[in-house]
Amino acid sequence: MSELSPQLSSFSTTLVPVIAGRYEARLTNSPQEILQAQKLRYQVMYAEKGGRPDLHKVKNKADIDQWDDCAHHIIVVDNKNKPSKVVGTLRLVSNLSLVEDQLFYTEEAFDLSALRNHYPSMLELGRFCIDPRGRNGVILMLIWKYAMQIIVTNKIDVMFGCASFPGTDIDKHRDVLTYLYQNNLAPNELMPIPVTNHVKIADMSSHRTDYESATKGIPTLLRGYLKLGAKTSDTAIIDPVFNTTFICIYVDAKTMLSENTTLVTAR
Repeated sequence: MSELSPQLSSFSTTLVPVIAGRYEARLTNSPQEILQAQKLRYQVMYAEKGGRPDLHKVKNKADIDQWDDCAHHIIVVDNKNKPSKVVGTLRLVSNLSLVEDQLFYTEEAFDLSALRNHYPSMLELGRFCIDPRGRNGVILMLIWKYAMQIIVTNKIDVMFGCASFPGTDIDKHRDVLTYLYQNNLAPNELMPIPVTNHVKIADMSSHRTDYESATKGIPTLLRGYLKLGAKTSDTAIIDPVFNTTFICIYVDAKTMLSENTTLVTAR
């Protein structure tokens, strides 16, 4: 593994891999493994979910962007394959690793000034992808446990990102967006503000919806964040590039850890 860049070295990575049977979750700085992760991202976000990749992505069959160089890449490898194969990935970007005046990926859609001013240590979680043949919950659990190590070790104050729903027909997500608006809305003083075309959830949520009905439309990952106290934006953005509808979410990490002692000890 090559040396970390000066930006990344300020972020503690002395962590223990998390292993379950054939699968191992860990950080990687290997160009070859990062490329495998980028190819998995392409497979899931574009080939599988119907996104619209640019020509560079199509040529490389890999999802590569400007944040990869300043990110930490969690991967899950299947050690039963020889050589081992990347079957899960999550990209982490810390405010400590951004160059001067560089924005987070999420800030292409939302102004996060309120969060930036409130939280000294921020961690963006994104590009969460799992191989279609490994979606039985084990790989997701390993990635999450490993991410918790990073959050605890580095004393992260807030983690955030975009929560996506499949497709660009926002009406199909009316129930779940209504539920989130009514039950998990961020306070005004910390609200992510959209900086691109958006839909105000209040304008489309004219009814109350019960939890049982709403949870049918909540993706597994977002459901996990909600259990940890995630707060959501009051707007949704339709994204034809990734063929999704998404909102901004954040979790106050210190509150999360103080209320979930099992997460603190899951190292």
